[in-house]
Amino acid sequence: METPKSRSAATLLGSYRTGAGYAVQPEVTSDGRYDTYTFTTKAGSYTVAGDDLARKHVQELLALDALRKRSPAGEFFQGAGGAVTRPVVAVYQTVTDPIGATETGYSNIKRKVHAVRRGVSDAGEFVTTLGHPAPKRPDREDDSLIETFVGIAKAKRRLAGQLNVDPYTHYLPLADELGKVASYSAVGGFGIDKALGFVPGVGGMVISGLGTLDSVTDRTLDLDPGESAAANRERLEKLRMPEKTINELLLNDKLTPTEKTQAVGYLVALSGTSGLSSLASFVATSDTRRDAFAAVQALAYIASRVAKDDRIAGLHVIDDIPVVTVGGGKNVAVFTADALAWTPRNADQLTKLTRLVPGGGKAGGDRELRISGDVSALATKELRRLGWAVKANSFAALR
Repeated sequence: METPKSRSAATLLGSYRTGAGYAVQPEVTSDGRYDTYTFTTKAGSYTVAGDDLARKHVQELLALDALRKRSPAGEFFQGAGGAVTRPVVAVYQTVTDPIGATETGYSNIKRKVHAVRRGVSDAGEFVTTLGHPAPKRPDREDDSLIETFVGIAKAKRRLAGQLNVDPYTHYLPLADELGKVASYSAVGGFGIDKALGFVPGVGGMVISGLGTLDSVTDRTLDLDPGESAAANRERLEKLRMPEKTINELLLNDKLTPTEKTQAVGYLVALSGTSGLSSLASFVATSDTRRDAFAAVQALAYIASRVAKDDRIAGLHVIDDIPVVTVGGGKNVAVFTADALAWTPRNADQLTKLTRLVPGGGKAGGDRELRISGDVSALATKELRRLGWAVKANSFAALR
């Protein structure tokens, strides 16, 4: 057995170890599978587990800094002119009798934006459904109908796309700032393009975007979350996924609406493959942010890389490790790890996997373990002894 080694944040993140408003502690610890980064920001210190999630969070911090440097008031006055309330006057007067439409000025609009975000959504839903709002279901995400009505959600997605971040990020400071700038655009009438001239560059930073596989998924990503969830439900039903699995995936709060849509796209790409529902359940039941994101990465890899290597004959999940059977009977296990060490926990899990997956041999000819990141010399040696062919850094193509 071995003790996991710490790694250098400077080596892993390069010049992005520090930036405006944040710093990453020099030492990155490991549990033998995933790295843990300690971020220090104005809001305090916290940890992020996983190399790719840490890189994504660096991009979120860069985007947040850029948004905060922009003056919403200045941008508002440049573009709003006399149309400050025109886009939403009818909705406001219908649902809440707000400040008169003839009043103008940044502070007035700011109050209106905040009112929309605080509590107008229920009234807006009541009006737009003629007094009969639909019951809450797992295919209804958290963009309110009134936000959709005035174009805030669309503006938010455009802005996030230019900043290379998820519009439905779990990082609340960035989510609030994206919503605020998008709200000023939708309510005030100024073009969102003006707010996009300050996008930070990421230089040599590798940001894991996961990508998509088909045009339907791309189009679904550009829908409001409620609409995209309904589209995802329909696609999953066509795959004959169990209702329980569909609900678990659409309600999983460890994934963003963007990531759920991507996951559905990968599942569709594997349509007709035996055992597909077990893979969907593997993603749907992940109970931590790190594990949920890693599960989507594994799904993305299986759909986009394994399928290109050979025909997939079947899928199953053994102890939270996806195993793909390809043409000729070879079994390919997909294991996510930033840096795999031969710890007692990893040794137990992978030894159990070995007992349950047929094949093996001196060179592991028909049993292969593909690891997303690095693997230690001892882990490589032990896995080969167990009869596995080992391939490290298999997920490089996803980045």
